This record gives sequence, C-alpha cells and structure tokens, in this order.
Amino acid sequence: MQPYVWWWILAAVLVGVELTSGTFYLLVYGIAAAAAGVAAWLGASFLVQLLVAGVVAMLGTLALRHWKRDTGHPEASVQDMDIGQTVQVESWQDGRGQVKYRGALWDAEAESAAVDSAQPLVIRAVRGNILVLGN
Repeated sequence: MQPYVWWWILAAVLVGVELTSGTFYLLVYGIAAAAAGVAAWLGASFLVQLLVAGVVAMLGTLALRHWKRDTGHPEASVQDMDIGQTVQVESWQDGRGQVKYRGALWDAEAESAAVDSAQPLVIRAVRGNILVLGN
C-alpha cells in the first residue's frame, strides 16, 4: 500500500475518535496526518511528510489553544448572573437548607455562621449546584 493511504487512514481514525471526545485536538492531528498524506501523494520523501505533519500539528495546536483561551465560558457568566439575587427560604437549619430560586428548590448553605435566615438571603456564590448565601 502506498504511504499516502496510510496517512489518510490515520487521519480518518483520528477524526473518528475526535467525534467521541469533543476536544478538537485529535481533529488538528487528523488534519496534520491528511496534510502529510497529500505530501506523500505529491511524491515527497518520508522526512518531508513527517515535517509537514509536525508543522501542521504544531500550528493547529497553537491556534486551538489561542481560540480556547479567548473563548468565553458561558457557564461562568450564568453563575455570575445569579450572584446578588434574593432567594426565598423553604427550610433552614444550622446554616444549611433549601431555598426557592428561579422556580425550583436549591440546596443552600450559609457563607458564614453569622448569616441570619430570618433576614432576606442573597446569593453570594455558586458552588456546583449549591447556592452560598449571605445577608
């Protein structure tokens, strides 16, 4: 079998595995393998094929890291929108309880021992699916 066929098989496998991971890194390496396959198909030596794969993989990885760093994290902004909102206490005991917020019951805990559940409680932070509350 010709070397370019091996490169394209490797590219197909990497892209196929990428479909299950969702990180985009294997997609970059699949594109690098496909580029090396094109170089092999054009008659380049094995060393040139490896250089093409390496350069494309390196540039793609750097571009992907730059893109991921610049892409906002929407889950953080959603949590930021919750901070400062008032909640309604459903049950509360020893600094933990359940509160009603956005039409659902949430687990909650006090940010400190000084929090008074008789006063209006405000979301100070979100830790996973637990609201951290304060006065």
